[in-house]
Amino acid sequence: MGNPLNEEADMLRPSLLPGMLTMLANNLNRNLSDVQLFEQGAVFSGSTERVDERPALALGASGSVWSSPERSAHAIDFYDLKGTIEEIIKRFAPRSFYFDTFAAGAGIIPAWLHPGRAARAVADGLTVAWFGQLNPAEGRKLRQSVYVGEIYLDRLYRLPLRQHIVQELSRFQPVDRDFSFVFADAVRWQSIAEALDNLRIAELTRFSPREIFRDPSQKGHAGHYSILIRVTFQALERTLREEELQSYSQAVTAALESLGGRQRA
Repeated sequence: MGNPLNEEADMLRPSLLPGMLTMLANNLNRNLSDVQLFEQGAVFSGSTERVDERPALALGASGSVWSSPERSAHAIDFYDLKGTIEEIIKRFAPRSFYFDTFAAGAGIIPAWLHPGRAARAVADGLTVAWFGQLNPAEGRKLRQSVYVGEIYLDRLYRLPLRQHIVQELSRFQPVDRDFSFVFADAVRWQSIAEALDNLRIAELTRFSPREIFRDPSQKGHAGHYSILIRVTFQALERTLREEELQSYSQAVTAALESLGGRQRA
């Protein structure tokens, strides 16, 4: 590249990840333990005869995060990054969308990701993102775990945008119910969300994970995680009766148990 800004910028970058890791390292080396960064920019591929330019988005995080005002800080993990990427992709309307993982020896996972703590996002048959914990073998001398991801914006931009639908607001009181369950690690949030969506309960207006944690003091919970799910029920034209709420709660419990979940004592 002619007239680079510095010695490290004399070549067109094929990925945003090296720069992201440098920024994370600079922050961590200055005793900033909680870091969350993103960078949007162009990356390049091809040859000297033809250079292809495409937009990309890099994410990087380490330390702790406050997920909501009512919850205390928790250590950033794989699921925080997964949730961020899912929120970005939800702005679009692919015909199909899912996350998947691969065995460590499959030779598919990018070298910069930890083989056992990585996943990709796939929309309409195209890989639109890779993300997970940074592979310690990459040689970066970082003093704490780092989670990174790269989103291929050129592929996302091919998808139609999600159209927002305006709904009438209910003037009746919403009711929140919490469900505390233990699931095997193989059960992802996408499966839980689909099970609740498939209940087709009109009064079930929203649901979200409020806490996700592991409790090593509980015997028999190795390879499992605990999750607290908050579900909101609200009718458009009436106040919900207790017997209705009880019926809806039983349906939610049955749906979660169908995934192998166990209610947490």
